Amino acid sequence: MEPVQESSTKAALKVLVIDDHKAHAEGLAELLQLAGFDASYVQTGGEGIETARALNVDAVLLDMNLPDMNGFEVCRRLRRDANTAHIAVVFHTAQGSVPGARHEGDAFLTYPVAMSEVYAVIRSSVERRRKRMESFL
Repeated sequence: MEPVQESSTKAALKVLVIDDHKAHAEGLAELLQLAGFDASYVQTGGEGIETARALNVDAVLLDMNLPDMNGFEVCRRLRRDANTAHIAVVFHTAQGSVPGARHEGDAFLTYPVAMSEVYAVIRSSVERRRKRMESFL
């Protein structure tokens, strides 16, 4: 019988892109997949909340301007649901700094930004959120 070897690979982080611009959402999801994330996308806040819950994602890359609600509202709803409170929320926008964006989110990115920074911010936000959630248990 051969010895059992431990796997050194970690499960891919699940990331949901919520962005109303389809080309941007698809492109971000594809780039995240190429970088080793398990990524998908939706185009409205309502879809995002439901999909985040259904897929049990680790992080949401959240646009500020959505057709049905703004990013702050999506974040608030995720935070207030025990099933999604663990999700790291990374806001993104091309508008520049938005006051209060970090209030309930874990990070805020303004485009243009290097994708390597996006990947690093998602990973670090997930890690910080996990540590915060563990401290509550």
